[in-house]
Amino acid sequence: MKPHIPVVFAIVFSSLLALAQAPASQEPAVMVVSVAHDSSAGTGGIGTALPLGLGVANVQPIAWVTPAGEWIKIRCTVIRPDDCKDFDSNYLSKPHQYEVISADGVGAAVEVPKMSLDDECFGYGGEGGFAGKRIRFAAVAAENSSIFTSGQPARRVAEADAQIIRQALANALGSKLDSQRELRVYAMNLEGHSMVVVQRAFEDYADKPDYQGSNAVQLHLIFAIGSMRDGRFHLLHWKENLEDEDEQILGLIHLKSGHDFLVTAISEPESNYYRIYGIRDGKLAMVFQGGGGTC
Repeated sequence: MKPHIPVVFAIVFSSLLALAQAPASQEPAVMVVSVAHDSSAGTGGIGTALPLGLGVANVQPIAWVTPAGEWIKIRCTVIRPDDCKDFDSNYLSKPHQYEVISADGVGAAVEVPKMSLDDECFGYGGEGGFAGKRIRFAAVAAENSSIFTSGQPARRVAEADAQIIRQALANALGSKLDSQRELRVYAMNLEGHSMVVVQRAFEDYADKPDYQGSNAVQLHLIFAIGSMRDGRFHLLHWKENLEDEDEQILGLIHLKSGHDFLVTAISEPESNYYRIYGIRDGKLAMVFQGGGGTC
């Protein structure tokens, strides 16, 4: 049984998770995709990242978003094969151009001649080329960047401050946190709310000698969001699956309407998908979970 971890604010699963493909409003929706220059996002399996060729990226559709910040699921799922055929015919098979809207490679143009459904497992995506800016690892891109604006990215916290945050997290969780080792700490702001993200993704540390071989140190896969007040870590979100769900930041994106969203990529041994976090009624909420593929 997984441990129950109390949170100061319960993470809210928005009703957006159940939205149909067509938006309720008449606002035009824009396709948002993941763009990975390595194998860190857009694929199932938990392992170290392998770089792709020069100027090459894997592209995987995530969802549509309206200018008002309404996230709309792609109807193609493993239990809706007819919708997948429509999605393939009406969207995947056509050429698309995207622009990176998150910090890693922001402004880069990504051209995809075509995408397709996975022949062996459930999923969809394709390979594209990018130019104009460098994408080091992975990013978020959109087919129409006009509804987005620039903003502060999620930034890595300086080590001295990160150590204070790690210790505060350890104090808050007690024995629920296995170790402070290899915890990366990021600062972000969502619609005026200052938060920190604590992440331990497999690829962040797996290449180091301590984590290889028969005597390798085994660590949990951590993803937590919280805030620091008076030297204490106030937990807002905690990923419950610590063993085989690898979650990492893909990018922070900003709409001109004032909505900010944190997009993350999740890899499991035989699947991948995405989560999007935002602010609803003044509180942190998971506003979307979906996309990706499975075997």
